[in-house]
Amino acid sequence: MTNTNSLLQLNPIESFLKNFLEKFPSYQDKIITPARNEHDYNYLLHLLEQEWKQKFPDNPFFLNGSSTYLSEDFFIPHDKNVCVLKNLRCMPLLLHSHQFIEINYVMKSDSSIFIDNETSVSLMDGDIILCPPGLSHTFCTHNSGSIIIDLIIRTTTFDTAFFPLLNNNNYLATIFSNAIYGASNGYIIWHCHNDTTLENLILEIYREWQNSLKYNDQMIELLVMEFILKLMRSYENNAFFSTSYMNRSDESFRALLNYMQIHYQHITLSQLASSFNYSERQVIRILKKNTNKGFSELLLEIRMNKALQLLKNPDIPITIIASMIGYSSTYYFNKVFLETFTFTPTAFRERLSHNT
Repeated sequence: MTNTNSLLQLNPIESFLKNFLEKFPSYQDKIITPARNEHDYNYLLHLLEQEWKQKFPDNPFFLNGSSTYLSEDFFIPHDKNVCVLKNLRCMPLLLHSHQFIEINYVMKSDSSIFIDNETSVSLMDGDIILCPPGLSHTFCTHNSGSIIIDLIIRTTTFDTAFFPLLNNNNYLATIFSNAIYGASNGYIIWHCHNDTTLENLILEIYREWQNSLKYNDQMIELLVMEFILKLMRSYENNAFFSTSYMNRSDESFRALLNYMQIHYQHITLSQLASSFNYSERQVIRILKKNTNKGFSELLLEIRMNKALQLLKNPDIPITIIASMIGYSSTYYFNKVFLETFTFTPTAFRERLSHNT
């Protein structure tokens, strides 16, 4: 039975990191920013790997395959959409960003700190942080009493499974459309101290992940959605935004994005502009400002996200999937998919089957 006492126990990697910081105390407070000093980053990884090989000579280095920009597949198994982890305590302060949406629940702070490129924020018990893709950040959790649970969600899953349920809420839709497609590099914190409903939900999600029961993937996704909706129901007006998410441009972008997500099979730039009484130039300017992408690039991303989700169902032929997402030619769909992901739709399905 997972509870706060069991989560307080140091796992083997945390014990290793604790010993590492005791041996190299300068790394307890030193923030490593790879974009500014790649040498520091590479040297730290080298030190960690050398110490790891001495401690665990028969086990692969726990950061093998990692980088300062973490891919979804580094954490999330190929056949799953959500990963649930306990944030590693005693980790050196290595700034990183990632491809996925991350929601962090601070069960026990014990003086933990959230750090990004510009600021540091002291965390409190019950704080919830939304870290969008591309946000450079890290956590200072060097105390043994800290417990932070990480919900790691594929952007494609949020786009196709969670986001449609939020489309009728301007506040939620704006937040998550920025998180998935936007160019904003900001984070959001909700202060939810003493909310036992949210804490119990997080513990239930963590138990599902640990136990691997029948239908647990579907159960985790439902519980994560319940967690998000209950958070918004109770704390919609109590969020701290590190950047401005709600302005007139954001609302225009959200409306355009929602329309593209609904009509992605056959939408054209002229049709999108006409639907909102904009000129094509206005549409391009709004999309570019909020995503740094043009219309065609954003439409391709939406279609490819839909394709990834449909390909997970082996009963749908690839020819049908091509048609469902707006391609009359299966050959062209395969070509675009390969150019986007460096593997074909068939190879993607084979990859999934090997990991089930």
